[in-house]
Amino acid sequence: MKTRKIPSALPIYMAAAVWLIFNLIHPVYTLPALILCALLSAGAFFGGRIIFPGREEQVEEEPNSGDPEVDRQIKEGRADMKKLREANVALTDPEITRQLDRMEHASSKIFEALEKNPRQALNVRKFMNYYLPTTVKLLEQYRTLAGTGIDSENIAKSKTAVENSLQMISDAYEKQLDNLYRDTSLDITTDIQVLETMMASEGLTDTAATMSSLSGRG
Repeated sequence: MKTRKIPSALPIYMAAAVWLIFNLIHPVYTLPALILCALLSAGAFFGGRIIFPGREEQVEEEPNSGDPEVDRQIKEGRADMKKLREANVALTDPEITRQLDRMEHASSKIFEALEKNPRQALNVRKFMNYYLPTTVKLLEQYRTLAGTGIDSENIAKSKTAVENSLQMISDAYEKQLDNLYRDTSLDITTDIQVLETMMASEGLTDTAATMSSLSGRG
């Protein structure tokens, strides 16, 4: 996700207002008057840029995994994640917010991992096609129930069921992310073992020195 700055239109209106007011007070008939009005207008514009700098918004970058089908899945997944974010903003319960924060963070990292390694698509197929969309559906239903303003038996029961499921869902999202790095963990362990063995064989580690010392005593 990247940040895009959207400039405010107010500085333009301020510059235009200078021309209007100046012409009402002192019509621009001469070159000096024209230059003065232009300078005042420019000052209003740049002053307005300082006072009203505009706003920033978050923009999703287009996925670029090298696989069009994986890019499509990531794009759809991020659209679902955006709905989770909207639910997070709308729902004010601290525990719900905490769990949705966890889901959003894990989802974001899953998409990043998938974009870097599209071969992982098969490992997250259920997450992309079922787990994430179903979570969104549950949150939308919860928002609908909460919006009724009524805590009747069935509504309260349904809301409680969703609330009680959120930690389980958050745990599953984080487990899904962890599973994506299982092979990386094995590769790191293997590389360290090979490196340690080679260094020990060259007498470059404390382990090798200890072994050599023990051999000498024998």
